[in-house]
Amino acid sequence: MSGIVRKILERGWAEPIDTGGKHSAMLNGMHIAGLSDWYAEKLAEVLAEPIITHPNLSDSFSRVRPLILGGGIDAAQAAYATYLQERVEVRGIPQHTTAKSTNGWIFADTAYMVCPSLAIVGDFARAEADLVSIHDALALENGLLRHVLNGSVDLADSYVGIDIWIDGSAWGRAQGWWLAAAADALEVMPSHPAAVVERFARTCASLIDCQSEDGLWRVTVDDEFAPIDTSGTVMIAYGMFKAHQLGFADDAVGAAGFRALEALLKGHLDWRTGALRNQQMGPMIVNIASPNPRYFGEANPYGQGFLAQLYSLAIDGKTAAGPDVRALEPQAMAS
Repeated sequence: MSGIVRKILERGWAEPIDTGGKHSAMLNGMHIAGLSDWYAEKLAEVLAEPIITHPNLSDSFSRVRPLILGGGIDAAQAAYATYLQERVEVRGIPQHTTAKSTNGWIFADTAYMVCPSLAIVGDFARAEADLVSIHDALALENGLLRHVLNGSVDLADSYVGIDIWIDGSAWGRAQGWWLAAAADALEVMPSHPAAVVERFARTCASLIDCQSEDGLWRVTVDDEFAPIDTSGTVMIAYGMFKAHQLGFADDAVGAAGFRALEALLKGHLDWRTGALRNQQMGPMIVNIASPNPRYFGEANPYGQGFLAQLYSLAIDGKTAAGPDVRALEPQAMAS
């Protein structure tokens, strides 16, 4: 393992790890890097608190994948049973949160928080169905994904003006959440579902068209005037590169992911501290630049965790679908 990977992860842990998604991104980074002792220590911290929590129901379920990878089978199965009992759907799609303020909303984030954990407990059919339904609800015709949709109202009433973040634009991290989710879920499936692979290819083709000359993606990926966002970039690149390793994305997709990593390492990583700079901290205003420091910063655990994973795969010689990355047998699942 390269020393920079540990430095990247240490810098991420210095930030607040206050969501399940941040937990899972960082823990997955530790796992693939082979940081076993540290991984076990942090898993114990996760286990000290309830795995499934409200209102962030789907977000908290993302902890199940790293729990299984770390051998916490009983806790993971119990969390899976709780999640299924309490899962809330709109239009057949899991809601990200049970908060009243977002009742009926469908988030791109949910794909990453839910689908890889469903797949690794052996619930392949539900993982595939959720990947497909989330993509179908949020994707534009060219495959680029919006961040959120209010599924409780007609489509014409769901979006508002461009001055706030529920605007229907192709947010960078939305692409990353779904691509990373597909890569992590398909990693443990017995086959690669054609419906997911087709949607993955369509999204990647449009993203390659949007990739900047220096290899990065913007806060709104198809807006050439939007600022660069390294957190969205590294999540997209991770999904692309891993999918190519797993064999369900072509060489152009793998090359685009590696090109993004090169750009991040050359211009946006503080090699002294391990901090990935120019990460969007939002989401708030996703498709226009803002001088407010709330919107951009460094060392967001999302970017740190995915950068550690991508670096491990692309440079340190780690491989997707390693011998310790296996789904539970279906009969071991909670009923």
